[in-house]
Amino acid sequence: MFTPTLATATSTLESFLPRAGHAYAAERNTDTGPRERKNVSQLSPWVRTRMLPEWKIINNVLKQHSRSAAEKFIDEVCWRTYWKGWLQLRPGIWDDYLNELNVQRNQWSHHDCYVSTINSQSGIECLDAWTRELIETGYLHNHARMWYASIWIHTLQLPWTLGAAFFLAHLLDGDPASNTLSWRWVAGLHTIGKTYLARPGNIRKYTNGRFTVDEPLAEKPLKLDTPPLPKPSEIPDLPKIPAEAKLGLLVQEDDLSASEWICEKFEIHSIAGLFLQNIYTAHNIANPVADFRIACLKNTLGTDANYFESIEATVNWTKREELDAVIIAEIPVGLWNKAIPELKAALEQQGIKLYFVRHWWDTLLQPHAKAGFFRFKQAIPKALSKIEDFPSPDWQKEIE
Repeated sequence: MFTPTLATATSTLESFLPRAGHAYAAERNTDTGPRERKNVSQLSPWVRTRMLPEWKIINNVLKQHSRSAAEKFIDEVCWRTYWKGWLQLRPGIWDDYLNELNVQRNQWSHHDCYVSTINSQSGIECLDAWTRELIETGYLHNHARMWYASIWIHTLQLPWTLGAAFFLAHLLDGDPASNTLSWRWVAGLHTIGKTYLARPGNIRKYTNGRFTVDEPLAEKPLKLDTPPLPKPSEIPDLPKIPAEAKLGLLVQEDDLSASEWICEKFEIHSIAGLFLQNIYTAHNIANPVADFRIACLKNTLGTDANYFESIEATVNWTKREELDAVIIAEIPVGLWNKAIPELKAALEQQGIKLYFVRHWWDTLLQPHAKAGFFRFKQAIPKALSKIEDFPSPDWQKEIE
């Protein structure tokens, strides 16, 4: 269903654009099944790597639709920015999730209900169908994801962390922020006092009767204990990059668009891609997901580009190119948490500095993710005004 090329991503976007306005708003909640799913964009696997970045998608949408007509779709695109900003401001939530996940894996890895559910044998027809679709295609409709998480948590009473990890392992668009925080929201841990319950009638209606849902689903949410949410921090300023430095650009799978917007603003001597397979192995990410992102990275950089799978090989590249510093698009909280200090230390041992650069989209929007989405949404019009004009920000401020 998803080919890891910019050409396919662009073609998928172009095909969806006519439906990104009122049609999307009216039909987006319906999950018609993987073979007939034309009411949603299905762009998320390419958005996950920013092969299709948010600002370019919305820029194309606004060429065909007014802001008001495309509001629902724009909101959906911006939810990703909100989730990532929310986690950037509260990075401890990701650490807490990993710690709890390790405990739950030890306790539940052989539990009959858990094992049967991830093997499409829960006995709940719709859930088992979605499990098969998830594993086979790497994708689920957003509404199905909510139903799935609700049944997993509130009906089967399985640990939410295991469900989040199962999704992260198989979703081509699996994102540490969006995925983890969405599962927390369904469980009632994100917005305290608010949970999401899947209802048989709702599933029947929005799957056009594909599932009858004769099985009993939870009528009351499972109450989970959780500590108070941490107060949000501030998005830190990034160090300025010396103007005289001989720079290399390192591109990784969280922002493939960096090969475009960073090169427009800095004189780059050499470009390389870095994909650390050991990170994906450590987080039990399925091979099709890793393979998709590797292919997206290679397609973005080209067949003749430098491409590495280890920090050691990356350091050797910087020495061959006699670089003074390496630039990389800021890596969000998540899979790379442990690798970033390792990469930085390895480079510094060779006298090479590592600098992060933040796109203006994230600079504008992420600081507003301190509370709920609707407060965050108040900042979106400012970002849209920049998209429609598409001006270049004053990047000289990044350079001493």
